[in-house]
Amino acid sequence: MNKAKIYRQAVKYGLATCSSMVFCLFSAGAHAENCDKYSTSYDTTYCLSKLFVESDAELNVAYKELQGVLDQESSKELKMVQRKWIKYRNSQCETSPGTINVRCSYDVNVKRTNYLKDRFRECKVGDCDRHLIASPSW
Repeated sequence: MNKAKIYRQAVKYGLATCSSMVFCLFSAGAHAENCDKYSTSYDTTYCLSKLFVESDAELNVAYKELQGVLDQESSKELKMVQRKWIKYRNSQCETSPGTINVRCSYDVNVKRTNYLKDRFRECKVGDCDRHLIASPSW
């Protein structure tokens, strides 16, 4: 393969990766406030549902990243407290049996994701506080 062809492929894939990252940044920057622009409850709920699904995926990534830097005992404690947190989220955001407040679920997910990301950053720099990881933060 000649150098010009290799360069064109590198630029092509580099731009594709860069544009994907920009798209992800803009979609991750979407907030629940953006859903307030809709005039019908259906559209607002649909918008919030999409944000909730995205926030749930981000939460799972943050949880797995933190699990990846913990020792075995801290990992077990995080798993236990995460299960408690799920029960908390569900109890806070379930308006009646079988019905959830999607905005509440989104907000609670975002707060938990930020908390887990903070713990991950602390652990990455060697300041992993087992007490914070194992304690309810809500």
